Amino acid sequence: MRERTTTEMAVLGLLAEGERSGYDLAQLAHRTIEAMWAPSRSQIYKVLPRLVADGLATRREVEQQGRPDKAIYHVTAAGRDELVDWLARVDDPAGQDGEVFLLKIFFGRYAPPAAALAQLAAYRTLLERRLAGYEELERGLAADEPVHSRIAILHAVARLRATLTWTEETRLALEQLPAAARRRRG
Repeated sequence: MRERTTTEMAVLGLLAEGERSGYDLAQLAHRTIEAMWAPSRSQIYKVLPRLVADGLATRREVEQQGRPDKAIYHVTAAGRDELVDWLARVDDPAGQDGEVFLLKIFFGRYAPPAAALAQLAAYRTLLERRLAGYEELERGLAADEPVHSRIAILHAVARLRATLTWTEETRLALEQLPAAARRRRG
């Protein structure tokens, strides 16, 4: 099995929501995951045939009156399995930009509850490392450093601290999922 791109996995996650055309997938991505991952429509259209060729999705043609036929895609059982595997795999925070962790948390309802918690913990580690770096940078600023530099660094520190607060709130929310929902998802 080859390593999948984030776009392939995001499209599989979107297809897990229900069958859609490439256009519909682009619209759904725009409404839901754009802040975390914003694949272009051309990327989506490029990925769909690969997912079909690899048996992770199916394609069917839908006849339309007065318009060209359109292709509708549906995730297969193999596609769902690959999505669950991807959601459960925690990447090294050092090599990530953070958005992949958020994307995996967004699609967490398709994996066992522990998967989203593991992604959240890895994301928190990434944020803590970044915060420590910015705090060190701030401490190292010269007394005569222009105020603009300090302001920008303080913005990064404030944003990271706020996001760390969000991770704690999110952890509590994920841990509070009703037991019945956890059993259905797992």
